[in-house]
Amino acid sequence: MPTEEPNYLAHAFKSQYNLIGLGTALGFAVLSGTLLPLIVAVGVDLVVLPLVSGSPRFQRLVRARVSHEEDQAAAERTQMEASEVLQLLPDSERQRYRALHGVTAEIRQNYKALDSTSQMLVEELVRKLDFLLSFYLRMRYSLVRYHSYFSTTDPERIQERMAMLDREMSAGPERVQQIKARTRQVLEKRLERYQKALENRQLVEAQTETVEEVLQLLRDQSYSMRDPRTITEQLDGLVSSAEDTERGVRDLEELMAIEKDALLPSGDDIEAELEAGRRASARGALPAASPAPRLREVPPTASSVPPRKKISQ
Repeated sequence: MPTEEPNYLAHAFKSQYNLIGLGTALGFAVLSGTLLPLIVAVGVDLVVLPLVSGSPRFQRLVRARVSHEEDQAAAERTQMEASEVLQLLPDSERQRYRALHGVTAEIRQNYKALDSTSQMLVEELVRKLDFLLSFYLRMRYSLVRYHSYFSTTDPERIQERMAMLDREMSAGPERVQQIKARTRQVLEKRLERYQKALENRQLVEAQTETVEEVLQLLRDQSYSMRDPRTITEQLDGLVSSAEDTERGVRDLEELMAIEKDALLPSGDDIEAELEAGRRASARGALPAASPAPRLREVPPTASSVPPRKKISQ
């Protein structure tokens, strides 16, 4: 994806030398009581700044500065995210990550003393190592989440409830059968999601172990190999495989979130719905009592009204 071209004119205006010149002109304008120094400075800017911003050398300098600032900001964000994720991991996972971080630090150190012609390859190597470290940390955190998911999900219980629904759907009112059929669809989705999560967990475990072993091998090779081009080529396949793995994990998480919103609630809510269906089935089996007829009230006739007694004073 191409990066956005910097605004060279704005960078030229905000440069240190231009701001110092404008500040000086403003000071002279205040001391002299006239705007002439400031007008002269603005006129010079209108002529000089377009020339400076169009210079290829200045443009290369601006691009390098912007790239450095973006890399520094990205590194700070990555470091902050890594610190937050590390706090959520158990001690054993933290130790594994710190050990792998030490391996990548050795690789960087061994290639740090190369000549200037190889520094561009070394920078590419460092970016790939940083990506693999971030990938490793995110995937180990995904394994922790998978463990929590598996500890609260029992596939055998889901299958038992599906079999129970199959038996109960053979009888009962049509409305109750529709509710049970819908509940069974939810259970089928949960079982499919469990199987997919199980496959993803195995894939993530294998991928993170591969990252550990490959980086250990590259650390050993870095003590004798002086050409960083070879090690970057070895990392290309690992980075591509890691990206595919992370994409699959992200797709599963999005799918799980969509299904959670689109389907019926799981767990105790399903049990409550089944219990409501059983009660509705029991009510449907009992004969409905006919409501008592409502009697029409007859207004009293004049003869039936008792005579009022006259009260004597």
